Amino acid sequence: MLNLRLMIPQSYYRCWVEVDLDALRQNVAAIRRRLQPGTKLMAVVKADAYGHGLAQVAGVLMQCGVDAFAVANLTEALLLRHIGGIGWPILLFGASLPFEVRKIVEQNITPTISTLEEARLFEDEAARQNKNLPVQVEVDTGMGRVGFWHEEAVCQIQEVAALPHLKIEALYTHFPSADEDLKETKRELDAFLCVVGQLRQAGVMIPLLHTANSAALLNVPEAILDMVRPGLLIYGLCPTGCHANDVRPVLSFKARVAFVKNVGAGRAISYGQTFVARRPMKIATVAAGYGDGFSRTLSNAAEVLIGGQRCRVVGRVTMDQVMVDVTALAEVNSGDEVVFIGRQACPDQVGGDTEIRASEVAAWAGTIAWEILCGITKTARVPRVYHGVSAA
Repeated sequence: MLNLRLMIPQSYYRCWVEVDLDALRQNVAAIRRRLQPGTKLMAVVKADAYGHGLAQVAGVLMQCGVDAFAVANLTEALLLRHIGGIGWPILLFGASLPFEVRKIVEQNITPTISTLEEARLFEDEAARQNKNLPVQVEVDTGMGRVGFWHEEAVCQIQEVAALPHLKIEALYTHFPSADEDLKETKRELDAFLCVVGQLRQAGVMIPLLHTANSAALLNVPEAILDMVRPGLLIYGLCPTGCHANDVRPVLSFKARVAFVKNVGAGRAISYGQTFVARRPMKIATVAAGYGDGFSRTLSNAAEVLIGGQRCRVVGRVTMDQVMVDVTALAEVNSGDEVVFIGRQACPDQVGGDTEIRASEVAAWAGTIAWEILCGITKTARVPRVYHGVSAA
């Protein structure tokens, strides 16, 4: 297949993502500083490493010495296995489909066990392949997604532990609101630890316990057990209601001005004519739209950076273009850089710059930063450009 990205110099890109791999390294180091010696770090790299690029991000994280990876599905796990080889522990979040069981066992991928039926499928396949398969068991303390309900978990986990070809290497739970409801999160942590205690009394000893996602790592230090599994925090962003000044965003999302025109008072802009100029304006058409991951929900709501200044999006975002009010700027030209997410030098601040974070874009769109990052198109329309020592 012809690789069009290799044929187009970066200076010709209309829309692109920049990934700072040195910032990624620094974020991992910052997270490590929050942990006690011996606490393991599982990096969550699902959804193409939150849109940053699985191959490049995983390669750097391997160099940083993370202890394990977590992905959402078998396809991601197999890609990661190809990148890192057989030695890297890979946890498959969520339930496994019956036809995936053989490949999971074959590739030494660690499944999450949520039901006895699932456990027996893996037991039978591990026996067929003459393997002892490490598994992790999820206890549902309030997420309501997968896992054994905590009220019923002890007896069921005992049955899993009795299967001869399965080895329970870890027990975990997932907090649904560690960024919003600390009281509820602590209740869920107590429920999880109660299950652990009852299993120990029954003689079932689990080597590894983990509960802390990014929000819990920052907000609920008592949830930092044997391992943490940050996702968003690795990429330099904090969940809503959390703060960490020692991490910085890894990803920037940029495009270019394609066209500039003067618009008279009373003129309408874009589909549906949802914006009408009340005065003479100067409008820049930017060469990216919802087809590139700049969501239509940002219509008449978002701001972008041009020349270090915040400029408002006007009219509906279209598939390939977005219109921006640049009336206040002295000069705007075709080809000028536009920043959707990231930093840009500001001429009004000596040695400074302005920044728009993914969390700010998410607020304009009425969603969360995770969706904004994962929604940036992963095609030749939006190539990823990697910077830093790690990209060499």
